[in-house]
Amino acid sequence: MKYNPKNYSIVKRAIIEARIRKWFKRRRKRSPSPSELLNILLKPKRGIHLRLTRKERNYFIRLIRETYRANKIILKYRKKYARRSKIFYKEVFGFPPRKSQSIKIIWNTYHVHFLFKKNDLIAFWRKVQWGPGCGGYYSVGDKDIKIKVLRGLISFGREEKRSIKTREIMQHESVHAFEGFIKKRKSPSGKKSLMFYAIKSELNAYLHNFKNYKKTIARRINERARLGLGREVREQIEDYVSYNETEKRIRKIKTKIRKSKSEINREKLGKKLEKLKERLEIKKKKRNIYLSLYRKTVNQVKNALRTIPVEVLHTVIYEIPFGRLYKKIPETVKTYKKMKYKWYRRR
Repeated sequence: MKYNPKNYSIVKRAIIEARIRKWFKRRRKRSPSPSELLNILLKPKRGIHLRLTRKERNYFIRLIRETYRANKIILKYRKKYARRSKIFYKEVFGFPPRKSQSIKIIWNTYHVHFLFKKNDLIAFWRKVQWGPGCGGYYSVGDKDIKIKVLRGLISFGREEKRSIKTREIMQHESVHAFEGFIKKRKSPSGKKSLMFYAIKSELNAYLHNFKNYKKTIARRINERARLGLGREVREQIEDYVSYNETEKRIRKIKTKIRKSKSEINREKLGKKLEKLKERLEIKKKKRNIYLSLYRKTVNQVKNALRTIPVEVLHTVIYEIPFGRLYKKIPETVKTYKKMKYKWYRRR
């Protein structure tokens, strides 16, 4: 059974990364060394057995070491501040909580999550002068965290009535923490590549929301999350093509034309307006191209999640350029199916 070498390499790496993440989600009685743990994950009792080159092996050993380091940092602060949440709040953000504020902290595998009530969260946004003012899925900027070691490991959200909503927020933030703090994935420098990177990053964080669930609550949460992601992507694309700025300039010129009394000035403004309208049409076409690219990718993601686990698809999305993602995802799905079939047939 022949494989495309590039697709096989991506899927293989994705499977191992997914196994590393799953391993560290549970508490273990024993912490094996990175090389020993990698051997366990390469040949599990149930699942595809994999082989690595020396270069790939070194990469995964480093990744396991970084995961151990992150867990060690979180455990250190958990032992110290688990019962002194107000002091920890002050140490992290640099200012004490409000008098009546109740502080809830969830110590997760990959990050520390603060839970706020709605009014406390609004007050917090005002204090740090960052964010939309109403709270949600936004993590505080790394520069705002006073304990430097915890930068990239702190997240917060609103305290919800249902624990399922809080779990969704934490799942979202853990993806960012794993990619940023543990894998140390750096964002590119170019404006276009930065936009694509941001879209891929958010798509990965919302990836679990593309799965289908029978429960009504989970379905509603997923629908809202997908709509939120769509809005974010649209905003990022419009910022890149500077669509809103051109619209504002058109509105300003229209008001100037209405107020202007001289015919010569009106003619000049009219020519400017025509040029801006032409530019807006070009930008509209560009925006539609990028949006259709995103929709195609999302459709392929939905299809892929019927076969591939969410954790495996994370790495696939990050490793492939955004422009080719909608073509390459079906290929990786086929490769994953082949690998699975080949392994279970051999047994």
